[in-house]
Order: sequence, then structure tokens, then C-alpha cells
Amino acid sequence: MLSYRHGFHAGNHADVMKHWICVLMAQYMAKKDKPYFYIDTHSAAGIYSLNDPLAKKTNEAEKGIQTLWDEKVPAVFKDYMGVINALNPGERLKLYPGSPWFVRQFLRPVDKVRLFELHPQDFQLLRKNFTGDKIVSIEKQDGFAGLKALLPPPTKRAMVVIDPPYEQAKEYQQVVAAIEQALKRFPIGVYAIWYPLINRNDKQKMSETMARKLKNLKPKSFLDVRFWVSGADEEQGMYGSGMAIVNPPWNLEQQLNEGLPYLVEKMGVTENAGFSVEYIES
Repeated sequence: MLSYRHGFHAGNHADVMKHWICVLMAQYMAKKDKPYFYIDTHSAAGIYSLNDPLAKKTNEAEKGIQTLWDEKVPAVFKDYMGVINALNPGERLKLYPGSPWFVRQFLRPVDKVRLFELHPQDFQLLRKNFTGDKIVSIEKQDGFAGLKALLPPPTKRAMVVIDPPYEQAKEYQQVVAAIEQALKRFPIGVYAIWYPLINRNDKQKMSETMARKLKNLKPKSFLDVRFWVSGADEEQGMYGSGMAIVNPPWNLEQQLNEGLPYLVEKMGVTENAGFSVEYIES
């Protein structure tokens, strides 16, 4: 099933939280001299035009990244916004990057990138956006299978982003299985799993169950962060999102607690907007 296109949702509130966290994690990984692998199992296109018919159909960026554009953001968002500003040198916000593009800006020549994408159109766009980049390898392959084949990486350091569309119920189960296998093969890897908060009992239950199962794998450390723009019972559809992070950077919890109140202030739709940050060490 390859109907999902992330272009419909580019730059929405979930993207802002997810990509901001990806930037913080990539910066942390680069603090050590030793190279690392960045692996993205569901890379999509890499860069999105907010004037594209896909983005225009939903206009989700208006209540997402557009609320931060031309604003004086807190210091913890400076580098995240810097990547966006570099793609949009004029006064208007026209392009919004995906996680591969964000993370790539903080990698070094010694690091390696492995990107996976199955959708034929997004795969072609992804390949075009990274043409000539010597440290980037792109494969039209199932990302879960691709991840398994890469672990453990030769560098013994890796940052993995898992962001499936969750169109099918089995994807929630695939995420848990992938992380369980990954921890057996490479327990010291850093794994970031995005998931939706959806105002439908079945979908919400699957997200909650997945997050609980990931925590129950008992990695050395685990962080679950959630950001919602309205209450769970206030509107249909995705009202927020979360990220479950296995072996998170030690300073990430503090950075999230510093920056998330600002996102609630700027992107909250109702007074019930909010966030939570849960950190656990085994």
C-alpha cells in the first residue's frame, strides 16, 4: 500500500516537533569525534514545496511552521530554524525540509547516511534532492528490512529515525518488532520513533500500546515526549504527536522542557494544548 504522501502534511505541528528533535539529536551525535550512521527508514521526499498542490490541499503548515516564521524564537530552536531559513532566503516561506535534509545539515564528511523510501514518486524526489551527496546512500526498499541489514554499523554509532505513515495497523507492530530486533543486534544505538495522537479510539489505542511496548523493552534509557495542539476529544483527526526515543541524548529532556512551552504558545489551537516529557532509566 503506497498511497501515503507526506507532502499533504509538510510543515504541520507534528513535523515541527519531530524535526526540531531530530536536529537536537544530530547536534549531540556530532559532539563526539567518532563517525556515526544516520539511518532513516521512511525518508519520503526530503524537501517539500508549500506551494505544491499536495500542501495547498490541507494548508497544515499555516498552523505549524508558519507560526514560527519571522518570529524571534528561543535559542533552543535557533539551529532548527536556521536550516529552514537557508532554504528560504527571501521573505516568504516556500520550502520545508524533511528529516533527512534537517539531519544532513549537521553531519560531517566522516559520517554516513542511509535513506529508505518505497513510494516511487517520493523516491525519485529524494534521489534528486541528494544528487551528488557523497555520504548519502538511497535505496528503494522497505525501511524495516533495510534497518536490520545495517545493524550493527561498522562505526558502532548510529542514529535511527523511524517514521512510518501508520496507514495500516500492522505498522505499529512492525515498529515494536524492529526496535526489539535492533536492540538485540545493536543495543547502544539511538532510536527515535515518531507516532501520531489521533482522536479515534482504535488509532489512539494502537499508539498508546506501541509506546508502552517500546518502553517495556527496557533499554538503558527511554524518553517519551508528546505535544498536542488541542484536547483529545475536541476535534477529529490528528490532534498531536509523540516521539519515543531509545537511548536519548542525556541533555534532550532539559531541551524539550525548555522549548515545548513555546510550541504550545505558538501552535496551540485551544486552551487544552500541552505537552508531556517522560524519562526513564533502567
